[in-house]
Amino acid sequence: MKLYDLFYRLPIITFFILIASGFVFGAMTLNIFRLFAANWNFIKTYGIIALHEGALIQTMELLLTGILSMIMFLTFKFCEKILIDRMSAIKLKRRKASSED
Repeated sequence: MKLYDLFYRLPIITFFILIASGFVFGAMTLNIFRLFAANWNFIKTYGIIALHEGALIQTMELLLTGILSMIMFLTFKFCEKILIDRMSAIKLKRRKASSED
């Protein structure tokens, strides 16, 4: 939980990481489905020749892009959870303080 605690103590940095990971996730997934479809059609149409021309390598690159984009999405969700937890803790402290008055 050290990473969680570090990010919890540094909300501004967590917010900027949230923004950056969101942008990277969006950029990486923008055309991935269209590229997968085009690559599949190329392989389906030309078969072994397409694989020799690099379609298999391109498929592996697209899979790697998908994996990296999911890592960026998980980073986004991790930062989001930390910021929500932090905001909830502040709100609970305010409620507790106002109920004690």
